[in-house]
Amino acid sequence: MKRQILLLAVCTVFAVNACAQTPKVESVKLFSLLPEYCNTPDALAFWKEKNLILLSVPNFNDTRYPGIIMTLDEQGNYSLFYPTPVHPETGKSAPMGLEFGPDGNLYYADNQYFFDKDSKSRVMRINMKNGAPVSCEPVIENLKLANAVRWSGNYLYVSDTFLDLDETGKTGWGAIYRVSLAEMKQGCVKLQTNKSVEDKYMIAKEKVTPNYRQDNAGFDGMCFDSEGNLYTGNFGDGKFYKITFDKNNQVTSCKVISTALTCIDGICYDPRRDVIYITDSEKNAVHCWNIKSQKMSTLWENDDTDGADGLLDQPCEPLVWNDKIIISNFDHPFPGLKNKAYDKIHTLSVIHLTK
Repeated sequence: MKRQILLLAVCTVFAVNACAQTPKVESVKLFSLLPEYCNTPDALAFWKEKNLILLSVPNFNDTRYPGIIMTLDEQGNYSLFYPTPVHPETGKSAPMGLEFGPDGNLYYADNQYFFDKDSKSRVMRINMKNGAPVSCEPVIENLKLANAVRWSGNYLYVSDTFLDLDETGKTGWGAIYRVSLAEMKQGCVKLQTNKSVEDKYMIAKEKVTPNYRQDNAGFDGMCFDSEGNLYTGNFGDGKFYKITFDKNNQVTSCKVISTALTCIDGICYDPRRDVIYITDSEKNAVHCWNIKSQKMSTLWENDDTDGADGLLDQPCEPLVWNDKIIISNFDHPFPGLKNKAYDKIHTLSVIHLTK
């Protein structure tokens, strides 16, 4: 069988879009108040068969608690789904982006960057049987900061937020890798540990433009629209990208379609409205990209808060669930964010959407 060679796209600026008029949102409310062992809520995924959402919890704020994955129902009630296994070298687990694959198993990014920056991050597969997790194993290794995980067809896409190609560590890069389900079934895929060497699995990379926060984090969240286009955002400088593919699934373009924002964390697609929701960790905000009009607007923004009343507390990832946007609040401050301090209130927020 011929091995497919993926086209590496170096992203270029395409257009700058001014913010559209901000739509009115009446309120952001509390969806779920989480326990202390869920002190850093992160990524969200929908579990269609159970009508539940999955929440990854890396617990960076208090590492005495191990990384775990939780489930939540529509009333915000939570329960433990799976205690994620620790890395054999760091002794830590840090689940972040997650999504079910076409094989029915759950895949998640294990971000080891904050424990060991030497390419220890990986993608893990939780094997499912009769609707329950039974085992877990690595399927992709040698990422720096494994972050978002998305599936399109039989391909898994994972963002790596820090490549650290510059020896000084001051120049930020991000990348997106793509690996087929067939290859992962054959064994664990090993990416290049030398990030200056071209990797056949890398389909896009970009250099972060330094901003006033001096944050050099690259690609973060990802989502696909109804036509199979991939969107991703840059945590460090807020550039918003669109990646297109041809009929053979080769990358045809990787373009910046908006520079209206200064920070992009998680993103998700709303097929009913054909828009993309973006969480902005810097400004405690949720933005909306209208695919048809090519305009960016802000749905909600609030000042620094502990989140007890449901307001955004360093929002990390959005997820559309029926007529709601569920939002996880990471509350793990970095320099230059509105969120100035970690507090011991751990929350998910909700925005109710009009039909």
